[in-house]
Amino acid sequence: MKKSIKETIGICAIVAFIFSVIWCGKSEERRENRINRQVERTLKKMTTREKIAQLIVSQTDSYLFSDGHALMTDTLVEIEGIGGLLVLQDTLPRYLKRMNELQAKSKIPMLISIDGEWGPSMRFGEFPFFPQQMQLGALPSDSLIYEMGLAVAEQCKMVNIHINYAPVVDINVNPKNPVIHARSFGEDRDKVTQYARAYMKGMQNGGIIACSKHFPGHGDTEVDSHKALPVLPFSRERLDSLELYPFRDQIQEGVEMVMMGHLHIPVLDSAVSSISYPIVTGLLREELKFDGLIVTDALTMKGVSENLSSEEIALAAYKAGVDILLKPGDIIASIDRLEKAMESGECDKEDLDERVRKVLRLKARLGMLERGYDATVEVEGITERVKKAEHIALVQQMADQSMTIVDDKAGLLPLAKGKKIAYVAYNAKHIPMKREYGDIEGLSGYNPETGMVDSTTLMYQYLLRQGGEVHYFALDKKSTEKDIEKVNKQVCDYDVVILACHDPRARSRRDLIKPEHLAAIGRLVKNNATVMVHFGSPYGLSELPWLGDVGAVLMAYKDSESNQTAAAKVLTGEIDALGVLPVSVQ
Repeated sequence: MKKSIKETIGICAIVAFIFSVIWCGKSEERRENRINRQVERTLKKMTTREKIAQLIVSQTDSYLFSDGHALMTDTLVEIEGIGGLLVLQDTLPRYLKRMNELQAKSKIPMLISIDGEWGPSMRFGEFPFFPQQMQLGALPSDSLIYEMGLAVAEQCKMVNIHINYAPVVDINVNPKNPVIHARSFGEDRDKVTQYARAYMKGMQNGGIIACSKHFPGHGDTEVDSHKALPVLPFSRERLDSLELYPFRDQIQEGVEMVMMGHLHIPVLDSAVSSISYPIVTGLLREELKFDGLIVTDALTMKGVSENLSSEEIALAAYKAGVDILLKPGDIIASIDRLEKAMESGECDKEDLDERVRKVLRLKARLGMLERGYDATVEVEGITERVKKAEHIALVQQMADQSMTIVDDKAGLLPLAKGKKIAYVAYNAKHIPMKREYGDIEGLSGYNPETGMVDSTTLMYQYLLRQGGEVHYFALDKKSTEKDIEKVNKQVCDYDVVILACHDPRARSRRDLIKPEHLAAIGRLVKNNATVMVHFGSPYGLSELPWLGDVGAVLMAYKDSESNQTAAAKVLTGEIDALGVLPVSVQ
């Protein structure tokens, strides 16, 4: 009897499983049928010009632009019916108010995209500031990067952003690269591939569209494609083994969008890659089997725009096989030219329909073609809503785990207890110490009227709260050699000197320390047991002739609050430095 009951239960479980599979399959089939109906119903009502406009993404107006630009954006949305907008820098309340207005004017809801390589904080200061990709490349594993992808997706959805033009999968093998640099996960192709995959998966599993860029690979250039056309003079074998390597992985793992870079690659074609049929269609679409959406990089960039008019660039990109045209210089003229090409038979209307179907299908998947869809986002309270405690905690966790000890030949880390410490801040952004950091009364520089300690850094403030004797000295690029020598004399009787070098330019490597200051700072280093903490690009270390004389070097990456806190934790021994340099420092 017992056996019979067990058998019955087992059979019921199997039947229930089969039924659930069938039900899920039917449910998915119904969803696909609904999406197809929405796409075809929308497409059927559109004119050729409206279809072309669906392939255009313009930039939003922000505080950087004039009333004339805002009026043009209104025209593009309300009259032309463009398919999407690219978010630029702004404040969140102002952006959302404007976006609500524009979406209300659009006959077909627009896809909103952002160039948010390290999340929406790249464009909106209200969001928690995630690390840039080079710092992410220092993390010991990709698990936190996947979590970051999920968090970025959540943040985008909170403000109705559908596409993030990330990750950058360029492999930065050229230290002189002026434009990719800190935007890359590093110089190792396997790490770049693995970490880019985690970021992409996190975003797409979180419900937004990721976009791999800049195809076929912008990592080994010394020219910024915003300003001129970079040349990749490499063999096809080299491209296959390096530049194309992470793109293949992204495609195999299901990335939904790829961005074309503006590059000249003679071995592939004489034309710029973003308007090259052999590269866009031949290589990306046919050889690599990418069946998602292909978008150009901004078509106003000098790498593609120096020798062609706006409308001819748009037509060339379309003919090359691109689905979405990002920021054509003259959008109305570009639509005019493409419409003329369709009507004359220069371009095929059926092919246009297929590209528009891709865009509409994405909108349908996101629910944007449903009757009654409302793109409005509540503006009031948005600044508070986006500061989620779990995201802030994740930022700090990533900062903590990416701190990198480059060298500790003198065995200075962590700092021994009871040492007299001179903290020399070079080029730091001095900020007040806020009450939220705890009891600050009695600290040096305490102002009872404001409740703050003035003119120090967060890292110094953190060290000060741990107790011990820590004195602050400030230098910057306006300091004279006499100023530096004065500090040298003042710190000569300290047990340890912390030299905190702050580089506010995230992508720079030159002039980490002003050339005229190098000799005097070098004397400070040689005459003292020195721990250098570098907030900036790892490449900046290679500019220091006396780096070998520094007792210990801690790479802390971008000068952010979370990194200053993490660096202080390493100095005090509260955490271990788990990071690994993502690039070589010569």
